[in-house]
Amino acid sequence: MGERIFLRHPDKDETVAVSVGFSWGALLLGFVWALSKKMWFAAFVMLAINVLLFFTGLWGEAGDIIGLVLSVLFGYACGQYGNQWHRWTLEKRGYTVL
Repeated sequence: MGERIFLRHPDKDETVAVSVGFSWGALLLGFVWALSKKMWFAAFVMLAINVLLFFTGLWGEAGDIIGLVLSVLFGYACGQYGNQWHRWTLEKRGYTVL
């Protein structure tokens, strides 16, 4: 297990652990991972980008290759920044780091 940061909401008796570093869930599951973390806006943006990348594959062989490369890069970016986005979302909702 990797390092975790714990955030607590001052009004609720709730503590959330957010991993530090790469998020395999965000890489492999994308917008479904964001929905499971209640990150509604991020899930919408991730889904929209995935749909756009899917349609680039309909342009032919060159589009297939471009779509594949962009999908892999987008997945990697989601994995790299997913936990940071999760922490930022919780902090915007009023959670503070313990």
